[in-house]
Amino acid sequence: MPLTIKELHDILGGELYDAKNKENNIINNFENWFPFIHNKNTAYISPNKKTWRRFGRSPNAKEGNEYIRKDKEDLGLIITEHYVSNMSYKIPQLVVKDSAQTLSNLAEKMRIQYKNPVIAITGSMGKSSTRMLISAGLKDYMPLQNRYNNNIRSAVYLLLCKLIRQPNFAVLEVSLNALNAVGNSSYLIKPNIAIVTGIGAAHMSTFKDILNIVEVKASIFDGLDSNGIAIINKDTLHSDILINRAKENTKNVITYSTSDSNATIYPKSIEYNKGFTDITVEFEGNEYTYRINSISNGMVENSLASFAALTQLNIPLQKALDNLITFKPFEKVLNLKEIKTSKFRVNLIDDTHNASLPAMINAIKAFDTQTKFFKGNKIIAIGKISDLGKHSRKLHLQLVNVLENSNADYILCMDDDLKGVVTRVKNKHITWYSNRFLMEQDLLYLCNNDSITLLKSSAGGTEFPKLAKDLSNNLLTYQKDNSNSSLFDGQSINGRSYIIVNNNDYKIIEQYNSENSSTIEGLGPIFNYLKGIDDNIKNETVTIGNWATNNNIYYEGKETSTYNLMKDMLNSPMYSPTYELSKYLFKNGLHRDEYIDSIIKKLDLSNSVAINLTGRHTIKERQSFTVNDLYSILKSYKDNLFKFSNKIIIGRKYKSGIIKGDKQSIIFTSYPSVKTIETLFHSKY
Repeated sequence: MPLTIKELHDILGGELYDAKNKENNIINNFENWFPFIHNKNTAYISPNKKTWRRFGRSPNAKEGNEYIRKDKEDLGLIITEHYVSNMSYKIPQLVVKDSAQTLSNLAEKMRIQYKNPVIAITGSMGKSSTRMLISAGLKDYMPLQNRYNNNIRSAVYLLLCKLIRQPNFAVLEVSLNALNAVGNSSYLIKPNIAIVTGIGAAHMSTFKDILNIVEVKASIFDGLDSNGIAIINKDTLHSDILINRAKENTKNVITYSTSDSNATIYPKSIEYNKGFTDITVEFEGNEYTYRINSISNGMVENSLASFAALTQLNIPLQKALDNLITFKPFEKVLNLKEIKTSKFRVNLIDDTHNASLPAMINAIKAFDTQTKFFKGNKIIAIGKISDLGKHSRKLHLQLVNVLENSNADYILCMDDDLKGVVTRVKNKHITWYSNRFLMEQDLLYLCNNDSITLLKSSAGGTEFPKLAKDLSNNLLTYQKDNSNSSLFDGQSINGRSYIIVNNNDYKIIEQYNSENSSTIEGLGPIFNYLKGIDDNIKNETVTIGNWATNNNIYYEGKETSTYNLMKDMLNSPMYSPTYELSKYLFKNGLHRDEYIDSIIKKLDLSNSVAINLTGRHTIKERQSFTVNDLYSILKSYKDNLFKFSNKIIIGRKYKSGIIKGDKQSIIFTSYPSVKTIETLFHSKY
């Protein structure tokens, strides 16, 4: 039902300017983002910096009027709180007291006059995919739906305003913000069909507990009338609460499930294939089969929610189900893609669109459905789930069981929230990383021919999505040898490097492979040594304490000296002297960590150089340093480094360090022996 400018003025109030002889111009569309306006039948509702704060608009966002192009002619109406002067063309302007309230009022009016079905979808996960699946099923009817996954309150209200165009169906994705921020918007949406796709640990930083989230999500049913339809995922947490809340508003409750045959919609069969899934459902005496271009149980669940909705719309059901094949997830939602490198083909499942705990578990299980189709390494690489607040580390522990039972050959984890997961997972090659660069280095090595890698994290609060983006590009040019069966042996060989510097001015004379330098050990003992230098400690007697790593050389009660302990730090030290010197130098572990962090920052070292105190290589904690890290230490400490020896040797299986000669010094990483590097050094200088 298009409206004239005059009719809009009558509905919304305010003062109308620059509308002479234009009062009867037709408006049949609304936008609150100026670049989307392309014709004179569209009204621009200008977001005000102050009043739109109650919609969650950022305080740093510009005034809506600042986005207006003064020379734009193909614009029907400006609805604003402040008149826009100096327009090149006389565009009618409706100046209102509160443009946020005007948007709400207009949304309410447009919803009341709209008589076709409105489907509203919410959930901690799966709401975007379910909305897109339903819209794919209805593609022949050109349904109204969210733009991208913009689902906050102002976006939902704008969609309701767009009902002025009388679409055949409206499929609205509704966020927690839209339901909760300033009153329950379901009363304004008045859905004919309301869907909750699932409840998970998301937004826990702003909610007391998960039951609060259940309460808000369930409020979408409050907008239903007695003839409305509630569709609920019976497999989700607290589905009983959702069902009871729905029954308070309607007698028509449909459930769906992949595990409970008592649900209204339950699949007769699910067949996972390479890159797609076939689902068969029996419904009201008929059997329906359809295909979705996705590989996860979560997406199967979303398709069942869509199936349930489509059965209620009085359309040819099988034709709508056939249209589901046209559904394409967002680019980074379980997107299986093949990458042709210079040597072979690798496969990535990029799922860094966003993450809740159920979505993370779903992604891992989706990965498991695909591993049988690939012959190379099976790799899971994950970053943290954001927005879990104080519950984060505890909630991440729910990943332990699913990772232990996954089909992965290698599991790589980043971010502090996943440290506890890594320590608890057993019988898996699982490793924790302090930064994305080191993880990417190992992923590049592990992605061998016909390998498959899952990349999963939240979209924000972690640098993991940057890794996912860079990995795809860097695979195209990766040239290192990754044929070695052992990740860490292979990376040590690839990271073998040296630089030779002048002892007078510390300028580099020669270097080899320094750009690829890496180790599998850390610099923990060297930081003990540097602390001793910084504090200018005296040579005092020390008695070895009771350490689990004691032996016949370092045993409880043995007397030694601080200088001897410092000397030990310079030659691939045993663990007990490292613990003993650290105890002498630092008040506690926090004091030691603060010192190490300060040196890393001061010398611009990688934060992966000292993950554990002893510097030892372990599968579960990945650490690494480079010749450039050692070079920074040498330039800062100069001759003070060599108070006890002209050699600093790090590592057990592979040797790294600094050897000072008369005129030059060599800095090296990952050589098989000190003798090898000494022979090389002496042959050159």
